[in-house]
Formats: sequence, C-alpha cells, structure tokens
Amino acid sequence: MTDRVRVLVVDDRPIFRAGVLGMLKNFPEIEIVGEAITGRQAVDRARALRPDVILMDLNMPEMGGVAATRAIKADDPDRVVLALTVSEAEEDIVEMVAAGASGYVLKDVDPTSLAQTIQEAHAGRFQLDEVLTRRVIMRLGSALRQPHRRPSEPLTDRETQILEMVCQGKGNRMIAQRLGLSEGTIKSHLRNLYRKLKVQTRAEAAAFGATIER
Repeated sequence: MTDRVRVLVVDDRPIFRAGVLGMLKNFPEIEIVGEAITGRQAVDRARALRPDVILMDLNMPEMGGVAATRAIKADDPDRVVLALTVSEAEEDIVEMVAAGASGYVLKDVDPTSLAQTIQEAHAGRFQLDEVLTRRVIMRLGSALRQPHRRPSEPLTDRETQILEMVCQGKGNRMIAQRLGLSEGTIKSHLRNLYRKLKVQTRAEAAAFGATIER
C-alpha cells in the first residue's frame, strides 16, 4: 500500500480550513496532519510535523505566504508548497513560485481536483501552465543573470540531463522514468544541483539553467 500524502493546511480563516478537511476526508491516500493560521505558525509546524505538502494561503497575519514559503524552503528544499489563491492573478502566483512553491490551487477547486493536485505536486510535478512557467523563469532569470554565469562546480552529465528536464517543466517522477532511476536518486541529484547553482528552489534552478554557460 502506498504511503499517504501528509498535508499541512495554512489559512487564517477557520471556515476555509474546515472546508479543505471536509473535501479531503473521502480520499484515504491523503492525511491532514495539521493546521496553521499564520505564516510564522506554518514555518514552525512545517519543522515539527514535516508534512509532504503544504497548502499555503497568500495573505495572513504575522508573515504572508511568500515569506513563509521562502523560510520553509530554506529549511528543507524538498518540502512541497502549493499556493492557495482566490484567483489566477499572475503576479501573486509568480511571487509564490519564485519563493519556492510548486504551483497553486484555486480556493473554489472541487475535491477530486484538489486531491489530484496534491498527489501530483507530491510526485514532483510542477502545477503551472506553460505561460506562468515562462514568466517565473523570465523573472528569476533576470535576477540571476550575470556575465558568464557558471555553476560553482562543473555539473556531471547526469546533473546536466536532469537540469534540462527541470527547465522543460518535467516532474521528479517523469525524470526518474526517463532516466531509469528512482525518485530518491533524482532528489539526491537535485540537491547537488541546487548546491552547485547556489539556488534553493526548483524555479530558481530552471531559471539558472536557462542562463548558464555549460
């Protein structure tokens, strides 16, 4: 039996948190392990509970979703964050993904779509359409671009393959299948990539990969 995806729900409105719990109660493959009502609390509970996926509201007291996501990803780059938003406003979504989120979930999503999105994000699949992905890469690429940009250490052939697939928007599961490796091995390679590129998120790695000289 496949392990359940452990989820932390972060939103300052009790009615919305209760709604998420209600939507996911009929999906045994997903387990809600905790709730948080502020960004600061989300950071603390992510450390304590170590959820697989965090559903993160954008606007909260004490610390907003962008800052909380950045702090969580700095603690653990493998932690998966999905932005919770009431609209598909590109600017908010781009900010969250630039901070390290793997995509977004609309707050009026239906239960089946929510469960599927959580599972796909957990599997390493980026939850963004091509237009938003390009915008994130362009924004981060502009910030990261420097003359003769190179990694701090040379990339191995395998790391170069994986970086190219990340730039194409492929998730860990698909990369693993293409290369005949386990998802754990792909995550290990990604950690090495992040270290060599001096980045903390998948989006930053993709942006860097679009600008570096190999």
